[in-house]
Amino acid sequence: MFHTDKGTEFMNRKFQTFLKKHDIRFFTTQNETKASIVERFNRTLKTKMWKYFTAKNTLKYVDILQKLVKSYNRSRHRSIGMRAVDVNEDNESIVWQKLYGEESDKPVRFKFNIGDQVRISKARRTFKKGYLPSWTEEVFTITKRVLRRPPVYKIADFDDEELKGTFYEQELQR
Repeated sequence: MFHTDKGTEFMNRKFQTFLKKHDIRFFTTQNETKASIVERFNRTLKTKMWKYFTAKNTLKYVDILQKLVKSYNRSRHRSIGMRAVDVNEDNESIVWQKLYGEESDKPVRFKFNIGDQVRISKARRTFKKGYLPSWTEEVFTITKRVLRRPPVYKIADFDDEELKGTFYEQELQR
């Protein structure tokens, strides 16, 4: 399974053909927050790459990509007030608060219950026919509700194999 944002690098025919050839299930996020964070990372990485390209008079980045990512993860990030490499489960609520503000006093309301059967949003192509389904045919089961703002869910497939990651309510449908 491959879960991404709706970037054209993932939505193009060549990449989609590759996924189908290797029987890889593909889903996209419906949440713009997830995508904006990745897009900001991409911009920062590209900036570092172009500085390197200019300094070394080359466009070859394979040899330095890991170094650039390591450098990024070890740099202090203004938005979270720490290095990405220092973020962990113990401080995730602090990071969340720095990124998204104070938590509300309102109780979190879950749309789905454990055991609910759901489908996952499929990737929508720009010119996809409106009558084709935009949700997976495969049905999944909610296995865990994660108390976050907004709430997210863990799901499992028919064989009770839990999918990696969590899913927002907008990405699921009964």
